[in-house]
Amino acid sequence: MHNLSVISLCDEEIIASIRQLVPQGFLEPQDPLLLKQLWLQTADLITAFQAAGRLQDNPFADAWQRRIHLYETEIRSQIAGETVLVTGGKGCVGSRLLGELYRLGASRIICIDQLGMLNEPGLDGIAYYTADVRDYALLEQIFASEKPAIVFHLAAQRDPGLAEVRIRETVTTNIFGTQNIIDLCERFGVRQCVFSSTGKAARYWTSEVYAASKKMAEWLFARAATKGKVTYSMVRFTHMLQNSLVCQQIDEKIKKNRAVNVHAPERYIVAQNVYEAVDLLLNSLVHCVSGRLRFAVARNLGWPVETLEVALYKILRSGKTLPIYFQGIPSGYEEPFFMGQVDWRAPSEINTLVNALESPGMSLDASGGMVFCELTDFSPLVLELHLTRLKKLADDRTVEASLLKSELSEAVRQVAASSFALTPPESLLRLLWWGCAPKRLASQGYAIAAHRGIVETIVPQLHARVDAEVVRCAGLEASEFAELLEILAKLPDIGANELRIEIKPPSLKTPPQAPLSTCRLE
Repeated sequence: MHNLSVISLCDEEIIASIRQLVPQGFLEPQDPLLLKQLWLQTADLITAFQAAGRLQDNPFADAWQRRIHLYETEIRSQIAGETVLVTGGKGCVGSRLLGELYRLGASRIICIDQLGMLNEPGLDGIAYYTADVRDYALLEQIFASEKPAIVFHLAAQRDPGLAEVRIRETVTTNIFGTQNIIDLCERFGVRQCVFSSTGKAARYWTSEVYAASKKMAEWLFARAATKGKVTYSMVRFTHMLQNSLVCQQIDEKIKKNRAVNVHAPERYIVAQNVYEAVDLLLNSLVHCVSGRLRFAVARNLGWPVETLEVALYKILRSGKTLPIYFQGIPSGYEEPFFMGQVDWRAPSEINTLVNALESPGMSLDASGGMVFCELTDFSPLVLELHLTRLKKLADDRTVEASLLKSELSEAVRQVAASSFALTPPESLLRLLWWGCAPKRLASQGYAIAAHRGIVETIVPQLHARVDAEVVRCAGLEASEFAELLEILAKLPDIGANELRIEIKPPSLKTPPQAPLSTCRLE
């Protein structure tokens, strides 16, 4: 979820009243008088939203209808007569994918899921196995028996909130279960493997368990793509409407006639539908590149939707007099959006599923509906070192889950740092400015400390690499660079002073900025 600011003064007053009635962190209100007061405020908020032209249509209307071009002829030629294996095949995306693979002519389809396989539709050519991706021995038997040519790896622990509670399960499933699939693909001669990741992995660094585990999985696939014999590709999904945790929670509260909890105002999400998601997966079969991990995302994600608006719209449509309250932001959703995550040089092409270091290599498919990128380079040795540490902790049941989470966070930090060390310094300086410029922080309502994790990972990789030419190529004026150093100095232990020492004021008096082609760009 991202933070944007579109709330009016009137809305702010109503929201402040709701927060006063039920302070953040309080349990769901039950008192009839309090519920009545909350409903009056909620009704006023609905009226204010309607006056602003909101709540007239489903906030996700565009996302529900959106489609991308499916390269059906090319896909049919890839899967005709082949055995295709899908992990997580009973999930929202997986079940739709099974049907499409059947329609497109796969000769045999293998569904692996840890859920039971009772009462499955009797489609010829689809075999169901109950298996956990963490169970290497059982997976080995399935691969040996079925010998798939193509694998779609969708299985994961996908709930960010639950991931903070079931840390070991999330780490072992999303990281080491993924490594099992990669190892078996290589061992049994799989031709292609497609991985489903998340837009949350576009973050440079994260301490949230779900996002961090998926980011580690992306690095596993990137390493395998360069060293293995299998052709790997990847897609990044965002909020899936047919399986929306947000919408499910709101719908459940409305069904039970209970007050509807919203994390906070000004919390935004982008969404997509399952048909678009499955088409991305299938298209990845024909847009892959041997020896490199290319990933695909939908180009048009539409405008971010405020979760508060979703709640109010659903309450309004229900015809019920149900109030809202703000519960606060739970674990797994806490990290604020770092504005340096996206490339502000081309605002109209910003895609929140692609970070600013990945976007320079961006390309489009022939239809213009899909964006292709690659992960930035990183150190496989650093990745392997931290995978070994993480595996040791995950396998030791006496180790506290909090320690496992800390090691996961550190693993992501160190691999990210190895990537930053290989990134042109002007690129790092540019994204620091985008993310830490005082005006941008003020517009988000944050202090620099909110982004400590990412800032303290980037800054050391700029030591001894910044000079006047780098500042110029980053597109910063001398005054902006000074302003950046001043804001970074508010985190005294990150080493920003070393940047100040290395930049000599006289050298900043450079001629007007040269064309970008003369700068060292990524």
